[in-house]
Amino acid sequence: MKKKLCGIILSMSILCSLLSGCSDKHTAIIMDNAKDFNLTEEISESLKQEDYGIQSYTFLKYIQDNLPGRIAGTEKEKEMASFISAILLNGGYSEKEIKLNSFDIEEGVPMMDESVENVFDGGENSQSSQNIEVIKKGQSEKTIIVGAHYDSAGTHGVDDNGSGVAVALENALRMIDVETQYTIKYVFFGAEETGMHGSREYVNSLTEKEKDNIVLMINIDSILAGDNLYLYGGSINDKGVVEDTEAVNKAYEIAKKANLPMQLTPEGNVDYPHPTGQKRSDHAHFSDLGIPYIYFEATNWLNGLPVETEKYGLIMHSDKDDLYFIENEYGNRAKDTMANYSQLLQLILQEKNWE
Repeated sequence: MKKKLCGIILSMSILCSLLSGCSDKHTAIIMDNAKDFNLTEEISESLKQEDYGIQSYTFLKYIQDNLPGRIAGTEKEKEMASFISAILLNGGYSEKEIKLNSFDIEEGVPMMDESVENVFDGGENSQSSQNIEVIKKGQSEKTIIVGAHYDSAGTHGVDDNGSGVAVALENALRMIDVETQYTIKYVFFGAEETGMHGSREYVNSLTEKEKDNIVLMINIDSILAGDNLYLYGGSINDKGVVEDTEAVNKAYEIAKKANLPMQLTPEGNVDYPHPTGQKRSDHAHFSDLGIPYIYFEATNWLNGLPVETEKYGLIMHSDKDDLYFIENEYGNRAKDTMANYSQLLQLILQEKNWE
């Protein structure tokens, strides 16, 4: 028995040595669960599909049915981390290429619609979350970050933000054998809903060289339910002038050339100067460093404010953030949106000049 126990401890030690930031038991358990994860037949079949959006939509259905209530630090958030890691492993990335970096989080409650009745508690809260990073090497050390947070506000969280995770995962699998000019780092952030902890921890962990090498950050957050598909970018300087819009304008031109229905925010809005949109998601910490960003979000700037849908208002942070509600109300909107953003992401990452 003692010999067997020593073997288990040794195995865990070896595993931890393969994981960046494996300072506690949680990251080891997450990866063990990922390696033991049995893909459903539907997910396995989707991995063979070439059409945009099919893989990500299949991932999203699994998230809807199996991973509600992914509040930061809870068991469900960690189950989601195992699911993400399992998809990457089955998609061709090695265990050594997947880095789990854990961090402590302050106790906090995600902002929710007060009328919400169907909230999932997510299980025991460890007050510890984790970022997941996988690197796809390019010809250059210059890097593009593709980020999406995977915790939720206590609902099914398919809009916010299973959709962003699913599109990033699909793209990571698509790009694994594609030659690219830039190295691509896919980062799945934990604990966004309680204060963007994951992206802050990630940015703070970067060396000066790593920061200097980042030419673009793409943030994908809440793209499923909104009436219109938007791209945001640019920063506002001390004089209130919008600058650094080259990246988002270039992405918009790429979308138009491909006949994709993306829009920029309306001009003339003092609170949200065109085309900056909003600074309440994981791109904010990168923008603060002067790194250009493109933020994907589906919403509706009705009367100059981001209401998400004209019919129901905000879907995110409400019990309407449910795939079956969205499909019952909007038909193929979810599938079409996933396909459009998936195609645009691939086109952006294959572009050779982001510097």
